[in-house]
Amino acid sequence: MNNEVNFPENLTDFLYWIKETTESYWNKVSHDEVLHGAKWLPLTDQQIDELELKYIKFGVEHRAFLRILHTIDKNYDDEEEVENELPVEQVEKYEESGEERRKRKLWTPLYRPSFFYNWITEKEWIESRLAWIDDSFTSSILGLDNSWLHSWGSRPKSDEEKVRIFREWYHKAPRLLPITAHTFLMNDGGHGLRPVMSVRGFDTVIIAWNIRHFLITKFATELGLTEMYYNEDYPEGYTDLVKGIPELDALQTIKLDDADIPYWKEVLTYYNHPDQNCWQGFWVPWSKPKL
Repeated sequence: MNNEVNFPENLTDFLYWIKETTESYWNKVSHDEVLHGAKWLPLTDQQIDELELKYIKFGVEHRAFLRILHTIDKNYDDEEEVENELPVEQVEKYEESGEERRKRKLWTPLYRPSFFYNWITEKEWIESRLAWIDDSFTSSILGLDNSWLHSWGSRPKSDEEKVRIFREWYHKAPRLLPITAHTFLMNDGGHGLRPVMSVRGFDTVIIAWNIRHFLITKFATELGLTEMYYNEDYPEGYTDLVKGIPELDALQTIKLDDADIPYWKEVLTYYNHPDQNCWQGFWVPWSKPKL
């Protein structure tokens, strides 16, 4: 536990601090641990420029993340199962045709990705994640869920028109950039927060309020930022983030009702009911949402 740490204010310095601290921790863990000796694999500016030409424009924060961290040289734990996974020797030969891709909803490649997506070697995962948003939302809109945002106006009868309205909204909204699993960093929307979100169509939730918050919580153990807490509900104790660090305390107490999140806030609150308490923040009590 370290509640006296001061996080570097500058984003570049902060990311280098994450890099150095995590690598030092991983170098000391048991050889039996999956992350023993793990190293970050940063990209060059030229590589990032080429990725932008090929895929998508990165925001300032995501570009810095890719340039200093990007991914680590480890894959997911071998104990985790991947449906229809290819043998290791076939991974480099793996390729799916466009026709095969179109036949499958919510396409997922048949090999394990790195802990964070590798934008150089895991092109199938990158392409599947970039398609994930459109796929998952259109599936909810056209499927049994029949999902629809109020801001889109009256729901048209035509499936084609429903998809057209969604995609018009989606292309105006800040883009979501894949980081790991179904976790995305929201690009700069011109104002407000740039949260990290878990996206499963309309079932989208906040993972962290920004990239700094995400990395702090993701690597809380490596950074020495956890503490045991005890109360009547958990007499045996539970682990949570340490309290008393101003930046972390401020992030943990942001309230969703008060958060400025362009476009995507309506999705984040889609399942909120005015008469039911709902999630408002990490250290914020559940409460009825503002109307």
